[in-house]
Amino acid sequence: YPSTNNQAIEVDSFLIDKYPVTNAEFYEFIVNTGYRPADTSRYLRHWKDGIYRQGQDKYPVVYVSHEDITAYAKWSKKRLPTEAEWQLAAQGTDNRRWPWGNEFHGTYCNNGFNRPTPVDAFPKGQSPYGVIDMVGNIWQMTNDMYFNGNNYFIMIRGGSFFNPDSSRWYIRGGPQPLDKTQMMLMVSPGSDRSATLGFRCVMDAE
Repeated sequence: YPSTNNQAIEVDSFLIDKYPVTNAEFYEFIVNTGYRPADTSRYLRHWKDGIYRQGQDKYPVVYVSHEDITAYAKWSKKRLPTEAEWQLAAQGTDNRRWPWGNEFHGTYCNNGFNRPTPVDAFPKGQSPYGVIDMVGNIWQMTNDMYFNGNNYFIMIRGGSFFNPDSSRWYIRGGPQPLDKTQMMLMVSPGSDRSATLGFRCVMDAE
């Protein structure tokens, strides 16, 4: 099965995946490890018979929970980025509002498609470090988790293809500028899995 061959790009003192993790890459992880979560509700709900649909190898993997993502990252000898690392890789050091600059360009990202797109579909939307698909396609989970005494929240970034009028998530969709942070309430693996949430990984530079 084809893989995106996700390259790692150096950003200061860490390496970040050029693209979000794809269906093909997550399938390779499952084949190699036999991974199956304890709570399987909504797990890879968009797949059929244990594999992604034909032609969607380069689409970002979604319907994965923090546990699923952590298991993949550990297998790939990587980890989730902190929110600060994600921000630096997307923005560079000049405080630009979008990975490509300060002006929004609707053709530089998944903008209102109302469905996911391949992770390499918008090369013009790359960041100063050459990182691609940072905004508009899927929300991307970071490693920053908070506890308010009752609930855990995790920071997600980038916006997604789905811009709901009303949603049980109550999280706005569409491409989100790089000064926009978003907290996601963590409830359970099943309810945390969503059609609009995926991830990319980082690793420490040696």
